[in-house]
Amino acid sequence: EAKHLQNNPRLDINPEETRAAKIVMDQLAPYTQAKGGPLIMEELTYVKGRSNLKVVYPGTGEKTVSFVGSHFDVVPADPETWDKDPFSLTIEGDKLYG
Repeated sequence: EAKHLQNNPRLDINPEETRAAKIVMDQLAPYTQAKGGPLIMEELTYVKGRSNLKVVYPGTGEKTVSFVGSHFDVVPADPETWDKDPFSLTIEGDKLYG
């Protein structure tokens, strides 16, 4: 899926963050309030195919405990210039590639 998240508008490469959002939503689904867990999950789409994901873990007090911001898109990777497949995880000893 990572190859679909590349972002370089100059090369007409546009990410499909909705694909990543679906994977994250599928993994977190068992922990949502709909399934008896604590999480509130909301997919936000302002541009087709470029979803954002909002996940709330409600606290017990009135204060915000933390906020984490992230993104799904990545810089382009030309597999021809890599020694290993940039779209697959390769583990060699204590190093991760891809």
